[in-house]
Amino acid sequence: MTEQDNSNEQMTGRGADAQQPGSTGADAHTVADEADGVVSAEGSGEEGSATASGDQEWAAMRQKLEETEAALSKSRDETLRAMAEMQNIRKRGAREMQQARDFAVEGFARDLLSVSDNMERALGAMPQSQDTAIKALVDGVGMVQAELRRIFGNHGISRIECVGQPFDPNLHQAVQEVEAPEATPGSVVAELQPGYLLRGRLLRAAMVTVAKA
Repeated sequence: MTEQDNSNEQMTGRGADAQQPGSTGADAHTVADEADGVVSAEGSGEEGSATASGDQEWAAMRQKLEETEAALSKSRDETLRAMAEMQNIRKRGAREMQQARDFAVEGFARDLLSVSDNMERALGAMPQSQDTAIKALVDGVGMVQAELRRIFGNHGISRIECVGQPFDPNLHQAVQEVEAPEATPGSVVAELQPGYLLRGRLLRAAMVTVAKA
């Protein structure tokens, strides 16, 4: 073999060897593309998982907030009801205490009515005389009776009006019924015993005579 032939073979071998690196480069590009695809797919999966997790956390936080608001609203309503109930209890207690003070003298006042009745009977039984002693006695009893009535008034004790008023079973006690053409039927024509009220509450009913209807 000549030197020229050897030279051609070497060149041919180098040409064949030169094609091998080209093929290796194409394969490298393909592997790189596949790797990028895998990374991209993994990135998309992570982003999707993160979004789903965020949505779940948001939904859980929103549900917890709604539950907290509902509990707060219920607690506010219960507090308002409790405050209203306490206010009602205070008002009721104050009213009961005031009534207890207003009517604490009820028994004592009822006992004093008999004293007033006796003094009124005594004044009615005393003769109209010009005698100085008798007149002084009448004036003295009258002054005591007037003072007693003043004390009654100071403590809310008032006399019930009877004669000429329509008969009221809540205030009057009918002792008898008489013919009275000049009076309105069913009205009181005479008072046998005065009745009294204590701050608007019946202390003693008046004993009266009523005109027949």
